[in-house]
Amino acid sequence: MEDLVEVLFKFNEKRYYTNPKKLKLRRNQYVVVEEEKGADMGRVGHFPVHLDKVKLTNNVKKIIQIANNEDLKKLKRIREKEQKAKEKFLNALRIQPFDMNLVDIEYQFDGNKLTFYFTAESRVDFRNFLRDLAGIFRTRIELRQISEKQEIKRLGGLGPCGRELCCKKFNSNFDKVSMQMVRDQNITVSSSKISGLCGKLLCCLAYEHDFYLEKAKEFPPINEEILYNKKNYRVEKNNYLASTVELKDENEVSMILTLKEYTSAKSKRRLKRALT
Repeated sequence: MEDLVEVLFKFNEKRYYTNPKKLKLRRNQYVVVEEEKGADMGRVGHFPVHLDKVKLTNNVKKIIQIANNEDLKKLKRIREKEQKAKEKFLNALRIQPFDMNLVDIEYQFDGNKLTFYFTAESRVDFRNFLRDLAGIFRTRIELRQISEKQEIKRLGGLGPCGRELCCKKFNSNFDKVSMQMVRDQNITVSSSKISGLCGKLLCCLAYEHDFYLEKAKEFPPINEEILYNKKNYRVEKNNYLASTVELKDENEVSMILTLKEYTSAKSKRRLKRALT
């Protein structure tokens, strides 16, 4: 299969398409794309995207055409229509026997599908509600329950670093952030600084993980012992960014050496052993 084109939709949701007509595309250009039972419209993102760089969950569809002026006017009308749909949805929700928080509404470009994104504290049986909505909007309805992490990803925002959230900005898969990544980066597990706006582990822990794994090769293993100034120490912690090694003696008294100082002391000790 040929390389893919990344297309961005509302709230920069990313999907991938082929370009069988070899259309001359440019970044941020609007295109009409093929979708199940219809068509949709979004902006061109990165391309070409190699297949091994993305995880595809369904059959890859095609870019139909570059959007024209009429298509752009229609998209503007759709966004206005979504605001009216929000009011109708909330009115219909008031009489339902469950609670849900509406996050976003999205009309498919051809009007053949209307998706409501929501969060809820537990699984919601919305089958009767779905039938009510289909009667109100006269189109195919999808109610999609998303997690808090997916909600934040759709809405976006700034992380504690002051930059745009990683899950929003980058095209990487940050779903598999683990506590092991926290430990590998010498961050205190109980620290409040490891959680993002969604309450889950920070995406940047995965984004930076490879850097820390590579940097760790330059540093001594934790609990390694060293004789320094005629006193025994063990490695307590490595600071990869400051290039320092924290040592503790048998009385739990700390001392910090630069990595260069530690390596030099270790080398001298090995040389002394070799000569004796």
